[in-house]
Amino acid sequence: MTLGRRGTARRLLRSLTVAVLVDKEVLVPGTSRFLAGEGDRPVVKALRRLVERVVVGPYTNAAGLFKWIEDVKPDLVFNLTEQADGDRGKDGHICALLELLKLPYTGTGPRGMTLCRDKAISKLIAAREGFKTPEYFVLRASAPRLPTRTTFPLVVKPRFGDASEGITQASLVHTKEALLSRIAVLEASDTEDVICEEFIAGREMLVGVLGRRVMPVRELLVGRGSSSKPQLISYRLKHDKAVRRRWRVRTDFARLTSQQERKVRELTRRTFDALDLRDYGRLDLRLNSSGDWVFLEANPNPGLTPFNRSLAGIWSGIDYEKLIEQITIQAIRRD
Repeated sequence: MTLGRRGTARRLLRSLTVAVLVDKEVLVPGTSRFLAGEGDRPVVKALRRLVERVVVGPYTNAAGLFKWIEDVKPDLVFNLTEQADGDRGKDGHICALLELLKLPYTGTGPRGMTLCRDKAISKLIAAREGFKTPEYFVLRASAPRLPTRTTFPLVVKPRFGDASEGITQASLVHTKEALLSRIAVLEASDTEDVICEEFIAGREMLVGVLGRRVMPVRELLVGRGSSSKPQLISYRLKHDKAVRRRWRVRTDFARLTSQQERKVRELTRRTFDALDLRDYGRLDLRLNSSGDWVFLEANPNPGLTPFNRSLAGIWSGIDYEKLIEQITIQAIRRD
């Protein structure tokens, strides 16, 4: 399907059947209804205003996906999945299945998913595009062989995955003993590959990207300058509302100089392309005391929760319905 100018694109959107693929955990079991408070619901509401037909279904397995696609016969899959078989590192496998079906779908493809999920490779690519990156080394959790010289403090986390899985405040280590202890904890949780990276002090920044458009930079703020506040953005700090309230975790528009703004936009666009991200994504960065932009990780297909209901707030620069419309148009244009 070929889409031309914006008006033509909108008219064609109204004729589409869109299959919205979600994780089964976000639905009331046995139904296509979302559980209360699930962040995928606004996407479906917006799509229902944009296209002719919307069908919501969960990813269960490859056979189930093929059967569902055969029944629905969609023009496009709006892919909101975050995991496969309980593993967040396998969401790229779902994209690969959609590729085999030769069906247009939203978001990053298998190659981009693989590059972004690997915290070591993604740093190499971001450094090549001009970002500063932490020094790091990788090892097997079951047989850790440390470098001859190890500089602390280090952040110890799973090499693969996203959403700060496996990261707690104990992930910041200052001694060899603490490092080995943390590696053992990760091994016990079935983590095979570990990345140990230099701790970078600085301001935590979130940068959303929609197509070629870089959204206003958001700064993640924790507490009010207390010396005892958390040093890492852990899984609980992101996902536990009680913990966020306790530490006054919030985001705001980053106060940047015009030079800092220009630099981060340039680096973000280049790195977004180099990591083969598509349609939309988010980079997690730090701005250090020297004014350097430091790349931490890239997030393909980040949450599409509306700006005023989201902790990250990265979609502040666009009307919500236009956000969903543009993602849909970008995906169908690849057909």
